[in-house]
Amino acid sequence: MRKILYIFCLSLLLTSCDDGDILEIELDFEDDLTLCDQFEDEYSLYKIKADPYESLSIVFPSNTNNDQIFNPPTDEIPFEGTITGSVRFIYRTYDGNPENLFCTLVPGSDVNIISDNESESIDIDFTSTFVDDDDDGIPSEFEDLNGNGNYDDDDFDGDGIPNYIDQDDDNDNVLTINENHNFSTEDGLANAVNTDNDTYDHDNDPTTPEIPLPNYLDNDDDGDGVLTRYEDENMDKNPTNDFAIDATIARYLDADAADTFVVDEFIDNTYTRTVTTNFEINDPFNLGALSMDYYFFGTYETIITFPEED
Repeated sequence: MRKILYIFCLSLLLTSCDDGDILEIELDFEDDLTLCDQFEDEYSLYKIKADPYESLSIVFPSNTNNDQIFNPPTDEIPFEGTITGSVRFIYRTYDGNPENLFCTLVPGSDVNIISDNESESIDIDFTSTFVDDDDDGIPSEFEDLNGNGNYDDDDFDGDGIPNYIDQDDDNDNVLTINENHNFSTEDGLANAVNTDNDTYDHDNDPTTPEIPLPNYLDNDDDGDGVLTRYEDENMDKNPTNDFAIDATIARYLDADAADTFVVDEFIDNTYTRTVTTNFEINDPFNLGALSMDYYFFGTYETIITFPEED
């Protein structure tokens, strides 16, 4: 929370302080912003506080350049710029909770605006960054198998999708999150399940010992010589629901079930991008009796799922 205290003189016309009256205003707002994105021609970002009820909002055009604020180009991170032109910066006070006044074509009538102040000709600076993740329960830094800090050059199964955005790291049609990697902050991946207790050469160095190959990186989990995805009897791209007769564990974990059902189709991969955008005003502005040279307006977080739906 950023708390900024403004003290200014108040007279009948708010132009002098001859009578010595002092009014204190606290812009005691949280940094988190809410976005109204249902309007085709503009974006509106706002935040509300209670006791007393107040709001700060910015409104700016929706266009190709401004759309990138919330979905920045991947080759320009951090993505920085300035919103110029028809930008509105508005400070309002109310006699009740104004939540229903925003993001609607027909605002509610149960709350009245007490004061309405808008700054003219304002520019707003923004900085957008993003983090991609496959939501498989393993932090991206633990999917950097070569430990060089570059997440994009680690692709264990060679499917063209880096581990940190690959929901199925071994391409066996069993999601990584369902392969008992047992990640914890304390132990990392030390407790990952390795059904067949096999190992692999992790560094192409014959002088160093091999390390365990956990199920989430093993395309033959039970070590029976049949690929996990080929133990999918009903061929629905889900080996977890296929059992041999009288068996209590799935075929892909049962070394005694070695029948082959060729499945060369793969489950779809999705991942999320979390875009964090900070907005700040670096130019002097005036909102009625409030005048400032700088204000951190707040932060908005956008969640994008890839591949994006049509």
